[in-house]
Amino acid sequence: MESESRELMTVEQAAAYLQLSQSSIRSYIRQGKLNAFRIAGKRKVLIPLPELLKLLEPARAQDLEVVPGETAGDDAA
Repeated sequence: MESESRELMTVEQAAAYLQLSQSSIRSYIRQGKLNAFRIAGKRKVLIPLPELLKLLEPARAQDLEVVPGETAGDDAA
């Protein structure tokens, strides 16, 4: 049962896991982008880890390109 409990995260845990705010996680739930479950009679919301991981998309090479006018070594001024 312990391994199953690690598969469920609270909103706070999910936000920390993805390094987002709790309001962002709640917004994803409201928008239907993230499936979550409310425990009957409680205010607690649980998010299955596989559902949380579905939010992640692989970074595309075009997303990582250097902005025109900048070079990878422009940090040193």
